[in-house]
Amino acid sequence: MDFSSQSEVPADDVATAGTGSKAVHAPKFAVKTDPARDAMLTEFGKDTLRDRYLLPGESYQDLFARVAAAYSDDQAHAQRVYDYISRLWFMPATPVLSNGGTGRGLPISCYLNSVSDSLDGIVGTWNENVWLASKGGGIGTYWGSVRGIGEPVGLNGKTSGIIPFVRVMDSLTLAISQGSLRRGSAACYLDINHPEIEEFLEIRKPSGDFNRKALNLHHGVLVTDEFMEAVRAGSEFDLKSPKDGSVRSTVDARSLFQKLVETRLATGEPYIIFIDQVNRSMPKHHRDLGL
Repeated sequence: MDFSSQSEVPADDVATAGTGSKAVHAPKFAVKTDPARDAMLTEFGKDTLRDRYLLPGESYQDLFARVAAAYSDDQAHAQRVYDYISRLWFMPATPVLSNGGTGRGLPISCYLNSVSDSLDGIVGTWNENVWLASKGGGIGTYWGSVRGIGEPVGLNGKTSGIIPFVRVMDSLTLAISQGSLRRGSAACYLDINHPEIEEFLEIRKPSGDFNRKALNLHHGVLVTDEFMEAVRAGSEFDLKSPKDGSVRSTVDARSLFQKLVETRLATGEPYIIFIDQVNRSMPKHHRDLGL
């Protein structure tokens, strides 16, 4: 597309996305672009836009205009959004830049879900995560409701725990490309009092039984006030079944905390979330919705 110094992207201009992509949606609003604003971009920024975001025949300003038109309410709004982006006053997230005004993906960066304590729930979460990753988003999945290894299941069976299922999620995530921009990215979260927390801490360590590792997943731990008080007191801490709250084992709180910190120092993870503080700080309208 060739535009003059103050050119206009017409509302009926339809470009074609890359191979396998759908046609770009006709812009809802015409946006006047200013190619001179290319000078505000660094060379690294231009390289990144060319490599990951520009459609065939699209300029940097065309990209910004496409995105602005896609997410605006009216003509004036679209022009303002374009001006803000092109002047680098703000920059939309990757899925917005990549998918705005096209027939692919979603304009959302991150998705959160949880796994219910059943085989159907686990398989359903796998399917959901594959779909979400294919739409260009990162995924955070809470596994704390799933029973730990060795807990009773059915008439006389015992669970295999969460680790084998997390490993499957690891393989699925690795296999799915996010809108051809980057590989799938996902994180698993577990409570500090889950019976499998000690093995979970080490799923990203490239040592031990590789059948029980998930090297491509990120992971995080939900730390409670109760646990931190036990660490402060140097007392023992109960690991409990998420099914019925029964105590499955007891560990030294400081030893568990030391293992968490050492793992984080060695690998950069797990993420640490102080869940009680998060809930105390939750906005009232979230609490009213029961979140």
